[in-house]
This record gives sequence, C-alpha cells and structure tokens, in this order.
Amino acid sequence: MHSKEQLLEELQDNTWIMIKPSAIQGIGVFALRDIPKGCRTMFSPERKSHEEYITVSKAEVEQLPEHSRTLVETYCLYDEDNYFVPECGFKKMDLVYFLNHADHGNIISINDGEFFEAVRDIKKGEELLIDYGEIVDE
Repeated sequence: MHSKEQLLEELQDNTWIMIKPSAIQGIGVFALRDIPKGCRTMFSPERKSHEEYITVSKAEVEQLPEHSRTLVETYCLYDEDNYFVPECGFKKMDLVYFLNHADHGNIISINDGEFFEAVRDIKKGEELLIDYGEIVDE
C-alpha cells in the first residue's frame, strides 16, 4: 500500500502522460511534460506482475456481442489466429491500451510490455507511438 508521501512523490516525479483525442486514431497517449530518451516510468511498473492475458481465438471473438467484440478488436494485441485479452476484461484499462501505431514509434516495448521505453526525447504535448509489429510476433 502506498503512503501519502509516496503518492505525492509519484505525482511530483513520475507523472508523464495522459490520454486525449488523437488525430491518428480515436484516443492517444500524450506527454504532459518532456520525456527523456531511456525513460521507463511512463506507465505503471507493476503491469505484468498482476495482470495476465488469455488467448482467445478470432473465431471466439466473432461470437461475442458487438460491443465486446469492438473492445477486443480495438484494444487487444493479436497475431494471425488469436487476440490476447486481459483476464479482467475491460473493467479497468491501463493507459498502454491507448497507444497508437507508427512504423517508427517513439517508444518500444520491453519484455513483452512489462515496460515501455522512450527511444528518443519526447516533447511535451507529443503523442507517444509504438510499432505494433514489435510487440507481438506474427
């Protein structure tokens, strides 16, 4: 459990991003302040330690109600045959789900999304982008 002091330190030193409308696609992740190259603390460092993904076939996703299918198709990683869906469904959403694609992103995935790292300096107001092809092997 975090103390008030830890929370205030987090807000002071490690608050980097927010979501807002994107000209690329729907909602995107944007820098609230300059993010230096090499930064890995933009997203929650505990993502992988408590969140698992369940492999769901594309055929199974097709059988879901439209509203659920839209969430899976919009926010989940996939390969040729399957989607990788958070075990909690969409009751809570990490800001990582709102990263948009670019062939030459300004962040990369480390250890299958355990961390994300800025590959160059990112300016305040700039959208954080990732090459989706670098996250999941097809």
